[in-house]
Amino acid sequence: MNDAIRICLKEDVKGRLTLRNRIYKEFKERYDAVSCFPYSVAEVAWSIVKKHRRWQRRPVARKLMLKMDSASYSLNYGIISLPFKKGGRLLVPLQYGDYQSSILMDETLKRGSVTMTNTTIFIAFSKEIEVASPLKRVGIDLNEKSLVESDGTKLDLSKAARLHTEYGIRRRDFFARHHEDWKVNQKFASSRREKERVRQFLHKVAKQIVQKAKKNREGIILEELRGIRYKSRRGNGDGPDRRRRIALWPFRQLQNYIEYRARWEGIPVEYVSASWTSRTCHVCGFVNEKLKITDREWLCPCGAILDRDLNAAINVERRGTIPCLGEVRPGAQGTDEAVKGNPTTPVILRAEALKGSP
Repeated sequence: MNDAIRICLKEDVKGRLTLRNRIYKEFKERYDAVSCFPYSVAEVAWSIVKKHRRWQRRPVARKLMLKMDSASYSLNYGIISLPFKKGGRLLVPLQYGDYQSSILMDETLKRGSVTMTNTTIFIAFSKEIEVASPLKRVGIDLNEKSLVESDGTKLDLSKAARLHTEYGIRRRDFFARHHEDWKVNQKFASSRREKERVRQFLHKVAKQIVQKAKKNREGIILEELRGIRYKSRRGNGDGPDRRRRIALWPFRQLQNYIEYRARWEGIPVEYVSASWTSRTCHVCGFVNEKLKITDREWLCPCGAILDRDLNAAINVERRGTIPCLGEVRPGAQGTDEAVKGNPTTPVILRAEALKGSP
């Protein structure tokens, strides 16, 4: 992959297909590889170059990995068969639990690409599901330590912040004892256990939200959050502790989990603008421009006492445009039209998920 990256940078290759055609014959002869490997190398190398160009960093592949499309390998329940040199196959037994077993045994799922690292094998599966219009929409307001839905449901997210703080204190004390050893500091700069515990907690929260939406036949409306970390950079007036908390706030990770789980269950998801959702009264539409971030409740001139988070969730829900059954629409006449709404064509969603095997 690094050879492909060097060729891409030296010759200023502009696309994945161009890079694949450039290295195909040369890499087959140089590494005595089967035909599918140069294709996989070109795909991964181009993704690395593209990502690092966006972040203005020097592209390089630092970890051993292998990626193949669905046509290049075969999967027989617990054994994956990979092409190995010319005419040979490499059989790799998989270790998995009950959940992974249910995925492997499900004949309705379509097998996708496979990605291998030193310790893990990721196999992508997808399925097509018909999505019916939900009965109603539910808006979600996401905060640093809580998640509030427009129907009043509130979930506590403070555990993720506590985990980041706990491991941050451990690293600080460790660096204080080994401040001269930069290799040790670099090795322990991040904790895999910390990331796994936070990821596991966020998966549980996302699963709870999606199960509730599926039971109540709800469409999910999420906030389109942008520029949060940019606004919390050094020099904005916040202290280092708050900047660190905002930098580690996994809001986008949680939204990704909610979205992929919802699409896997056939639940529509929509993103709307998050601007002024907390400051706008959902009763009369008054905008409170003097509302501070520390104010959790505020009194509207119309007389409504508004909870900041619940008010924002309701405004998020009202900005959604997912068509719902039973929703009265402009121009509807009679009871039947108001209940049925405008006829819509069923939508086929393609849901994809990665299932790992440790």
